[in-house]
Amino acid sequence: MNLAWFTQRKALPITLIFCVLLAVIIVKTRATMQHEAKEDFISSVNVINVKKYAVKPAIKGFGVVKPDILFEARSEVSGKITFLHPALKDGAVFPKGTVVIRIEEGDYKSSLKQAQANSSFNRAKLNEVKVNINNTRVELKIVKAKLTLAKKELNRLQILLKKHLVSQSNVDAKQSDVLKLQQEVQNLNSKLKTFPQQKRSLEANLANTKAATSSQQRNLDRTTITLPFNARIATLNVENNQYVSQGSLLFTAQTTDKVLINAQFPLLQFRQLAKDFQGEQNLIRKAFQSGFSTELFTNLGLSAKVKLTENMNASWKAKVERISSSIDPKTRTLGLFVSIDKPNTQIVPGIKPPLLEGMYTEVTIKGNPKDFFVIPRDAMHEGELFIVNKEHKLERKIIKPAFVQGNMALFMEGLTIGDKVVVSDLFPAIPGMSLIATDDKRVEQAIIDWVYQEAKP
Repeated sequence: MNLAWFTQRKALPITLIFCVLLAVIIVKTRATMQHEAKEDFISSVNVINVKKYAVKPAIKGFGVVKPDILFEARSEVSGKITFLHPALKDGAVFPKGTVVIRIEEGDYKSSLKQAQANSSFNRAKLNEVKVNINNTRVELKIVKAKLTLAKKELNRLQILLKKHLVSQSNVDAKQSDVLKLQQEVQNLNSKLKTFPQQKRSLEANLANTKAATSSQQRNLDRTTITLPFNARIATLNVENNQYVSQGSLLFTAQTTDKVLINAQFPLLQFRQLAKDFQGEQNLIRKAFQSGFSTELFTNLGLSAKVKLTENMNASWKAKVERISSSIDPKTRTLGLFVSIDKPNTQIVPGIKPPLLEGMYTEVTIKGNPKDFFVIPRDAMHEGELFIVNKEHKLERKIIKPAFVQGNMALFMEGLTIGDKVVVSDLFPAIPGMSLIATDDKRVEQAIIDWVYQEAKP
């Protein structure tokens, strides 16, 4: 074939026509495509049948153990320490009423005796005035009687004088007697008027000496330092034979009868729990006006449990005592004070240690039981639940749980009894896809066991 012919201009149309004819022949002679119907892909999943359980809604917070009472023993008198309990050391535990320190008491005993002597002297003087008052009143009564008789005798003599039966000297003598008796009555009356002032003065002196005696007695009592409660010594600041001045810090002690924990809870959690109190508005309003109490929180159905973060197997029952006065500005959490009574009586070696100041704890607050749909947390997929409907198709529901407790999510709405919730992995999860559902008895039993554990106080 002559290749030069293809380079000629007249060869281009012929070539194009040939290519078009070749393409038409290929298309016409190609076999027809057959469409085969493909069966729908079906996945197998494990499901649980949704039920309602009575569960106590709970919130978790964290706080540090602190003693209910921190006692700073300071010397109320000055003197040398003459007795220091041999076991008085940091960490030592003593029962209530134990004498731990004595301060030299000699000077205070002397001052007390002096005050008692002054008090006795003033009391005697006061009694003497009272006796004098009584004696003077009796004497005045007698003198007045004498005066009355003398006046009668004078009148009689004056009548006889007029009849010249007695001399003038007899009348003058009796007149003199009457004047003397009148003067004596006047003196006794004046004396009686001075007694009340003397009595008040002596009563004031007696009151002062009694106060001084009481003060000296208290000072003497203050030389003996006694523990006011069952206590653990935190710090000791003095030694035996050491001189201490008034106001010196002797030691600090903590009560062993009760510990407090100021647990911090997120406001959102606390608001969710507080929804249960909507029927107790009057009770809560009264509490804010007159003060919260442990009985109030008990009436609201709140209970508390404390666990150590380092040892979650050890737990203590606690009581909700009060709400913090303010919200933490940094964490925006609300403090709730819980208390544990007599924690030292609950010690179990190797299992339940003593609750010491500074221990970090997890505090769980539970409310009154309510009916919830309980679903494992891992059955949730970014806020969605996978549901197998009656047509055995997949539905994806966006439902927000009311509470998330441990490994479970608690729902109050969005589900109905008998719904089948997928609890196994499913990928891809395409809405409307066909599913073969198998009841997962193991997961259902795990939910029942969890509800039983949560029901425990």
